Amino acid sequence: MDGSKTPAPVSQPAKNRVVKTNRTTVAARWNIKVLRGLEVSLRKDPEANLSDLLSSTYPEQLKSFKELDIRPSKGPRPLPSHDIRSRLHGGDPTTIVRELSPELLALLGDFEHLSEAVIDLLDESEVLYKSAWAASCMVFRISDTITAKVTIEKHITTEYCTLPYLQEHLPQFPAPRLHGVVQIGRYGLLFTSFIPGLDLEKVWPQLNDPEKRAISAQLDKLLNELRTLPYPPNTLLGGIQGQGCKDGRRAVRVNSEPILDAKEFEDFIFAGSKTASPMYTQFLRTLMPASPAKVVFTHGDIRPANIMVRQDERGPWSVVAIIDWESSGFYPEYWESVKMTNNLTPRDRDDWYLLLPESLSAKQYPVQWLVDRIWDRNLENS
Repeated sequence: MDGSKTPAPVSQPAKNRVVKTNRTTVAARWNIKVLRGLEVSLRKDPEANLSDLLSSTYPEQLKSFKELDIRPSKGPRPLPSHDIRSRLHGGDPTTIVRELSPELLALLGDFEHLSEAVIDLLDESEVLYKSAWAASCMVFRISDTITAKVTIEKHITTEYCTLPYLQEHLPQFPAPRLHGVVQIGRYGLLFTSFIPGLDLEKVWPQLNDPEKRAISAQLDKLLNELRTLPYPPNTLLGGIQGQGCKDGRRAVRVNSEPILDAKEFEDFIFAGSKTASPMYTQFLRTLMPASPAKVVFTHGDIRPANIMVRQDERGPWSVVAIIDWESSGFYPEYWESVKMTNNLTPRDRDDWYLLLPESLSAKQYPVQWLVDRIWDRNLENS
């Protein structure tokens, strides 16, 4: 015997040979997601029939995802994890939530898989905005006339319902026009018209006092026009298609029960604390005006970053658009005033808060504003 090791049978891999798996393919990611779902179901019922838990379309879906994997690739997208585009995958389930405009379809071109066409378009786009946590929301300019907001789908539902509503009932109001909505996996892509200009947050520090007051007057007129939209009787408060009321502070709280009037809205707001005693809550509520507030259409997040302005050749600045309508809907008339100062702190030096649109400033609703300011520190989402 020469002392050499007996070679492994041809049918078995050598012990020093590592069998590598690829967990990044579309098919692999899909199977991992399915497996996690099965694990959740089995924890609830360990004796469940696995064949019943799998979708009847599972074989066809897996086959289509494998076909995506063998298709020639353009190469990996060099995107950091904090870029929301890195969370979009061509193999994820894709749905057209709102009809795509001819202009958007022309940009997408002839495509076999919508998700891949959308992802390719985003890869070539200019980043207009990214949230502090960029993987939660980003806005892209995909052409000279169209932008795309990408975030969790449920965060844009109110906005894509509001924009067509405004176009129908206030067609001259300066708001973006909807070009369609696509859902890829858990992410929603809201396509709207691109409106050239600068956001007021960047411009405000450069303006002189007359210019600031002129912009405030323009906003006052626009927001009063918005409030002329009639509130249909027996309509739920909140988003126009029943998305509910949102109370956005540090986090967003949404009502769990339907809200039919201003009193029920106050019930919702005053139910948002886990620490305040019933007596203290009742004491603050007794300070609120006895007469029920009128319900009006409300943007819900008026701040300089959501106001687009442009300077013409002669010098004056004009408000050309109000954007970000995810908090919009029918709310008590004082709510816009309360939300406009959502970010105001005792350390602020920004004179924006001294020049808020006159008819919606805090002095128009001092009691409601002061009560909310006191109550805010008790709210679980503050």
